[in-house]
Amino acid sequence: MCGLVGIWRHDGGEADRQSIEAMLAPIVHRGPDGKGVWQNGRVAFGHVRLAIIDPTEASAQPMLTEDGTGVLAYNGEVYNYRELRTELERAGVRFQTSGEVEVVLLALHHWGVEESVKRFDGMFAFAYFDGRDQTLWLGRDRVGIKPLLVADTGKELLFGSEAKALLAHPRMTPRADRHAVAEWIFTAGLGPHESLFEGIDTVEAGSIWRINEQGIDRHRYFHILDALDVDRLVANGGNDLTSFVDTFRDLIGESVKLHLVSDVPLAAACSGGVDSSLIAAVAKRDIPELTGYVVDAAGSRGEGAQAERVGRHLGVPINRIGLDQTRFIELWPGSVWHSDGPPTHPSDPALLAMARECKANGITVLLTGEGSDELFGGYEYFEQTYRTWVRRSSWRRFFLKASERDRSLNRIPFSTMLHPKLHNVMAIAMNAERELLPRRLLALLAPVTPSPDRAFLAHCLWSLHHYLPWILHRHDRIGMAASIEMRVPFLENKIFDFAFHLPRRAKFHHGGGKWVVKQVAAEALPRDIVYARKKGFPIPGGFSRGTQRLLAGGMLAELMKWPRDTEREIIAIINRNNQLRFQAVSMELWARIFFRGEDVSVLADQLVGLARRKVRRKTRRRTRRTGLGALVRRAGRALQGRS
Repeated sequence: MCGLVGIWRHDGGEADRQSIEAMLAPIVHRGPDGKGVWQNGRVAFGHVRLAIIDPTEASAQPMLTEDGTGVLAYNGEVYNYRELRTELERAGVRFQTSGEVEVVLLALHHWGVEESVKRFDGMFAFAYFDGRDQTLWLGRDRVGIKPLLVADTGKELLFGSEAKALLAHPRMTPRADRHAVAEWIFTAGLGPHESLFEGIDTVEAGSIWRINEQGIDRHRYFHILDALDVDRLVANGGNDLTSFVDTFRDLIGESVKLHLVSDVPLAAACSGGVDSSLIAAVAKRDIPELTGYVVDAAGSRGEGAQAERVGRHLGVPINRIGLDQTRFIELWPGSVWHSDGPPTHPSDPALLAMARECKANGITVLLTGEGSDELFGGYEYFEQTYRTWVRRSSWRRFFLKASERDRSLNRIPFSTMLHPKLHNVMAIAMNAERELLPRRLLALLAPVTPSPDRAFLAHCLWSLHHYLPWILHRHDRIGMAASIEMRVPFLENKIFDFAFHLPRRAKFHHGGGKWVVKQVAAEALPRDIVYARKKGFPIPGGFSRGTQRLLAGGMLAELMKWPRDTEREIIAIINRNNQLRFQAVSMELWARIFFRGEDVSVLADQLVGLARRKVRRKTRRRTRRTGLGALVRRAGRALQGRS
C-alpha cells in the first residue's frame, strides 16, 4: 500500500521533478518506508512506499523493467500475484525480485494493460508508462478500493492518490465545486465519492485510461450492468440452498488466505458483528496469534463488549480502544484533512483512533468485513424494498393487467430516505446517471421473478454503486492516515462473482438478510452474535454538541450564501439534528482547512473549547436547579402558597 503522483505534459515538454516532490509531500503518510521519483521527457512519476510484501529495496518504486521501457508507480495489492508469476515464467519472463510489484509491472508489460487488469485479483491503482509506444496508462480495480484522482491544467495532466497531492502542484488553486457540494448535501454525502474540488475528478472504478499524443481514451472494463449474467442468476434460483453454503464456505476461506499474505504484522478489525467476526474466525485458523481491534465509544450502544465476547470464543485477544467526546473532537479535523472532504458518518474519527492504535502496536495490515452487506443483502432497507414490492404487487394484481403491473412497479424508487417526487425531480437533476441506474437494473433483471425478488436484487446492486464507494473511500483515507493497509476479503473477485448471481432467497431468507453468510458464520460463532441486530459503528450523536457555534460567520455560510440576518436561525435548525450538525460542521472544517489554510490542531482545540462551553452551561443550569437558588425559589413559592 502506497501513494503515487504523476505528470503528463500535453505539449511534450519536460515534466518538472520539483513539482513531483511538492505533490508527494502532503501524502507521505501513505508511504513512510521509502520515496522515489522517475522522470523521462514529458512523463514523471513519484511514489511513497508502505512496505508490506518484500520490504527490501529491490521492490522500491517507481519500478522499471530490465530494459527500461516499462515504468510502474502502483498502490495496492494483487493477491494472486504468485499464480500470475508462474504463468509469466512459463512464458519466458524473468524476475529479479520476490515481490508482487514486479509481477504487476511485467504482467502489464508482457500481456498488455487491458488483458492484465482482467487477471488481477485485488485492490489497485496504477500509473504505467510504456516507452515502446510512448503511452501512459492509468487504472483502478473493479470496485474502486484504491483511489486515483486526476486534474487537467491545460498544459499538464496531473494524477495522484489524494486530492491534496494534486492541490500541491504550483498550477493548482483549491476551489469548491458548488455542484458537487450541493449534491453532497442533498445526498447526505452518500454515493460514488466524487471530488468536491473544482477541476479534480476520479478515474472511475473498473476503468483504464490510455493517454498518448492523440489524447485520452477512457475504457470501462468492469461495470455491474455488464458483469451480471441474468440467465445464470435465474438458473441458480432452482438450486438447493445448501449448495450455496458449501460454495461460500470454500470461497471465504480462500479469500481470507489470500488476504493474509504479508511480510509485516497483521490484525483484524473485530466489531462483534457477523462479518468482521467471520473474517477473524477464518483468519485465526492460519494465524494462531491473531489479535483484534474495536472502538468502544463512551455512552454509545458500543461494540466493545460484543467484540470481546467474540474474541473469547475464538481465542483472539481484543484491544478495546476507548473514545470519549474530547478524543472524538480532537480527531475530527484530522479525519477531514485526510479524507480530502467532510466525513459522511461520525465513525471517521473513531476509525482514525483505531488505525493509530494499530500503528502504535506495530500493526500494518488490518482485515475488515466491509462489502458483505452490499453483496449479500444485509441492510434493512433492502428488506423494506422487498416488503414494499410485495404489498404493491399484491393490490396491483387485482387492478392491473400483467404488463401494466410490471411498468408501474418499475417506477417504485429504491430509496425511502426521500419523498418519491422530490427524489425523481431533484436527485436526477443532481446526478442523472446514478439515479437512473435503478431503472436500468430493473430492466436488466426483468427475467427474475417474482417482482419483489427482482427489486431486492436490483437494490443490492444499486447499493454497490451508490453506497459502498464512500465506505471504501473512508477505509483508504483513514487507514492510510496512520499508514495502515485495510483489506476487504469480501470484495475478492470470486466472491464478488458468486454474490452477483445468488437468488434472493440465498440472501434474504426467513425474514433476515445475509442468509448464506450467516449459515457459514454459525459454524464458527455463537448464534446470538450471528443473528444480532446490526449496529453499524455507533457513535453518540451528542459528541458533536456545542460545535455548531463554529458555523457562525464561517465558510459554510459563505459557500451556501446564507443571509446574515438568518444565520443564527439556520444554525439553530441544524443543531436540532445530531447527524445534520455533524455534517454541517464537517463541511465547515473542510472549507476552513483547504480554502482558508487553517491548522488542523488549532481547529481541534477550538472545537474542544466550544464543546466544553456547552458542558459548562449545562452544569450551571443544573446547579441553579439544585443549589441554594433553587431552595430559595422553592421557599418563596411555599410562602406564597400560605398567604
